[in-house]
Amino acid sequence: MTLRPALVEALVLVASSPEEQVEWVRRCRVGPDEIALMFDDAWRAPLGELTGKDLAGLRAIDAVLDEMSADRTVDHWSEAALAEDAGWERVRVLAREILGR
Repeated sequence: MTLRPALVEALVLVASSPEEQVEWVRRCRVGPDEIALMFDDAWRAPLGELTGKDLAGLRAIDAVLDEMSADRTVDHWSEAALAEDAGWERVRVLAREILGR
């Protein structure tokens, strides 16, 4: 099974280190939430034949990002959160697992 290029690009960014993510948001002059939006756009497009662990991993990333969006008690969308937030670490691990298969 092959992932679409846009989804692979989004997963690579999600899997990147906090330092690389901060560099990306600064270079693109956007907020960290754009990382989640990029993933969301790529994930919501037709996926084709995805099944099994990859599909479950993508759904898990989406669920974590949705939880972060719903949680208004913490600022998950700051540059500092990229390095400190447990949700960001969780999606990094999930993205790396998908990319590693």
